[in-house]
Amino acid sequence: MSTTTTQLLSKHNEIFKNATEHQLTKELCQGTLSDVRLFGYLTQDLNFFEVMLRLICKITSMAPETPALITLAKKIGFFANDENSYFQDCLALISPNISAEDKSRLGEKTKCLPGVKPYVRFLEEMISETFSYAELITYLWVAEEVYLKWAHDLPRKDNLHWKYQTWIDLHDGEHFVTWVNFLRKEVNKFHIQEVESMFVKCVNYEFHFFDACYKAGL
Repeated sequence: MSTTTTQLLSKHNEIFKNATEHQLTKELCQGTLSDVRLFGYLTQDLNFFEVMLRLICKITSMAPETPALITLAKKIGFFANDENSYFQDCLALISPNISAEDKSRLGEKTKCLPGVKPYVRFLEEMISETFSYAELITYLWVAEEVYLKWAHDLPRKDNLHWKYQTWIDLHDGEHFVTWVNFLRKEVNKFHIQEVESMFVKCVNYEFHFFDACYKAGL
């Protein structure tokens, strides 16, 4: 019998493909994503950091079993580690190439793009309102599975600049694969009916996030 995550990925293959084969990540893996688009994408991704960290703290507190509690708690520490400086390093590198007008338009001062706001609001809703552990761990799995899929499977050019390669490596290394496998196993503890609507909603949000960032960089 197939697992819940396998069923979800098979049943909703089309929307998952839309999210994991977006033009933004295709160009990132080929090293052709413009600095303007990369700047906008990373700036918008930073808008998620604090709210996502708060949400992971909530999910951790709801973990029904000790091993899951410990794994989730370790991930909080990883996110909070000052050594994870890719955002700061990359934005510092490309910032001189971006006009002040583009920086403002792309949300440099923690301003969400219109296409990104609904996703951030949904994360805030998950923090403040009642959701089951099954729903919340499914959101977290979707968010990470999408990144593992594009980083691992999309065609990749050799000898990419570190501003692209480092971001790919962060989502295709052993640490990240182990993390996604853990999340998969957690979701597989639940019946598909408990988590399907959350899966569909979050996959679509991931697609719209990429799409909004890509289009804003025109």
